[in-house]
Amino acid sequence: MFRILIVMLLLLARVVAQEGDAKDERMEPVVPEKLIPPSPVLTVDQALKSFKIAPGFVIEAVAAEPLVEKPVCLDFDPAGRMWVCEMRGYMPDIDGKGESIPEGRIVILEDSDGDGRVDKRTVFLDKLLLPRAIAVLNDGILFMDEQRLCWIKRNGDQPVGEPVLIDSKICAAGNVEHKPNGLLSNLDNRYYLAKSDQRLKRTATGWELEATASRGQWGIARDDYGRLYHNNNSTLLFGDLLVPNLLMGNPGMRIKIQDFTQLGSNKVWPARVTPAVNRAYMSVAHGFQSNTLDPDTYKLINTTAAAGMTIYRGTNFPREWRNVGFTTESAANLVSAMRIRDNGAGLKGEPIFKAAEFLTSTDERFRPVNIYNSPDGCLYLLDMYHGIIQHKTYMTSYLRKQTLSRGLEAPAFGQGRIYRIRSANGAVERVKDIAALGIPEIVALLGSTNPWQRETAQRLLVERKDPAALPLLAGLAENGSVIARIHAIWTLEGMGALEALHLASAINSNDVKLQSSALWASTRLAMDELMKLESVLVSAKPSSPEVVPYLARALGPLGTPPAYARLGALLKSYGDVPFIREAIVAGLDRHEVEFKDSQLKDSKDTLLLTYLANGAGKAAGLGPSQPKLPPAELASFQRGKAKFHGEASCFGCHSADGAGMPNLGPPLDESQWVTGKPEILVKILLHGLSGPITVNGEKFNPTAEMPALGSNPTMTDQTIGDLATYIRNEWTNQGTPVSAAFVRQQREITAGRAGKPWTAKELK
Repeated sequence: MFRILIVMLLLLARVVAQEGDAKDERMEPVVPEKLIPPSPVLTVDQALKSFKIAPGFVIEAVAAEPLVEKPVCLDFDPAGRMWVCEMRGYMPDIDGKGESIPEGRIVILEDSDGDGRVDKRTVFLDKLLLPRAIAVLNDGILFMDEQRLCWIKRNGDQPVGEPVLIDSKICAAGNVEHKPNGLLSNLDNRYYLAKSDQRLKRTATGWELEATASRGQWGIARDDYGRLYHNNNSTLLFGDLLVPNLLMGNPGMRIKIQDFTQLGSNKVWPARVTPAVNRAYMSVAHGFQSNTLDPDTYKLINTTAAAGMTIYRGTNFPREWRNVGFTTESAANLVSAMRIRDNGAGLKGEPIFKAAEFLTSTDERFRPVNIYNSPDGCLYLLDMYHGIIQHKTYMTSYLRKQTLSRGLEAPAFGQGRIYRIRSANGAVERVKDIAALGIPEIVALLGSTNPWQRETAQRLLVERKDPAALPLLAGLAENGSVIARIHAIWTLEGMGALEALHLASAINSNDVKLQSSALWASTRLAMDELMKLESVLVSAKPSSPEVVPYLARALGPLGTPPAYARLGALLKSYGDVPFIREAIVAGLDRHEVEFKDSQLKDSKDTLLLTYLANGAGKAAGLGPSQPKLPPAELASFQRGKAKFHGEASCFGCHSADGAGMPNLGPPLDESQWVTGKPEILVKILLHGLSGPITVNGEKFNPTAEMPALGSNPTMTDQTIGDLATYIRNEWTNQGTPVSAAFVRQQREITAGRAGKPWTAKELK
């Protein structure tokens, strides 16, 4: 659901049945009882009959209980076997009792007889606490659970030794719905996460975390060219407009620009009435500003539990289905399909069906949570098949009653399904064990039409670093198909063998994607190799405006007069191209002054000049990690910070950098509602807020009111003061601290509101 400002602070409440409630809300049911069907546990055959899938497609089970239980994510090994995280222990009952017991497992599922169904199960690791991410490598696996990011070596199907902790802090913040997940292997040989601003790379000595943009909530996906896709519970799909970290080359530059876009709408079309949505009681008839459910059909209007997604790139579906985004929606029991159009000027999304979905079910226990391109060219869909999908932290009394009334809280263990979705007329590829092939055959697969084969081949070659592959890769980078050349370039990069000569012809290519990818790869070269490309980069002609930010980013590190002159020329010719200024400054780290003096002497481009000044003045970093406050106020700031990034999960809707998240929460950084009069912020915290509200010229119109925190017994005056002090002094904000006494005073002054939310007009 859309949560505005710091609604997530309500999560601190400890009365389990009431944790998601807001005081004085009318929580009467909206759906007439006679229209709500029962929700028994269905067998797999019965569940298959509950599905309605798009014409021309087939859904069939490839694994089910007892071979799999509560699957939430998977990765395929080079033989095409599934390595699955089973989140056993998630919400064992309506109160979540026992959830802290490590019940989870990582299992290997195998179709040993080739009939298309799993018949062999091997437990690789058990006694894990809510595992939620996995990446399989030749010599081990990466995985994440509730508390850790780990690496463990393997010998075939057997773990070797104990898991090695890579990082514990990355999993420290948030609750089970707001923890990092994903571990997606991308074209650039990095592993990307949802719900995190970190990515992972392998080094000669282990694993290293790097900074990246914060993306998504649950699930992450990619396209053929390394752009990432993500979402949050209230948004079906976002697409990045640039490859990762293209604008992050200058540590002194803090970019406030949105380099991703929402794809399509958030409307959903369930097959059944949806009373068991957490805020389904919110309706105009009950005094709210909008309806959660359609008042005529009693079905969810907009997504509220969007989860794992993928961009279909396989070989089984008809050609027109390539690059369609598929998003799972577990509360509405469906899978949505979004056509993505890439016209060079950006990404656009539109639902494939009008007032319908790709896949729906009338089974309320069908909980699709993730979806993947599969080795056989189809899609694999993970169904947690668990009656309770909402975590206890957010569960309202309304949803509690709905859950218990139909027995959705049981069984606590034992269920789970993985389905294959295929075209009725498409060929299902025979899965080959890529690891068993020779080096020439693996290199050749970099040009395969099957993305799983291409990407697995790249991963294997990077892991093995066999010198015999280098001449083959160099030849492919020069003369292969576009997709093969791109993979060959990045395979060389991953092997630590990329040279300037591998990139020159691709940088001069007329293919937009190849040229962009080669320019991106050039940013990974050591300086001596990069300088060999100076003449190539300076003379390169963008094949499309889409290439311009990549060329601008690649030129900056050269730090030479010809490079500066070319950047100046790009500004004159392509100054209206999105991201060009950000890309220029990202590449000009430590060269800002020289470029400005040589190209911008009389410039009135205030944005670019500001970027350059910031980059030059803060090259060592983004400033102090904490504000200059007296000791007592600094202690309050630190307590508020711990709540914001930890138990309260405020970052879940407003992002760790305070920049806000579309369809979830507006920005807190540089918000007049935060840094203005402290009594305004405290009033909002105490009594809530009802939209619409405008922040820095952008209008936010939430579908739900922010609940009052003042009626929550755990939200003491000191706690509210700590949170207010933190957000008023974090990021670029500079505001006076807020004391417990000030909060108490405002509580007394406004006691007559009794939890009635403010409107923006009232607070002006």
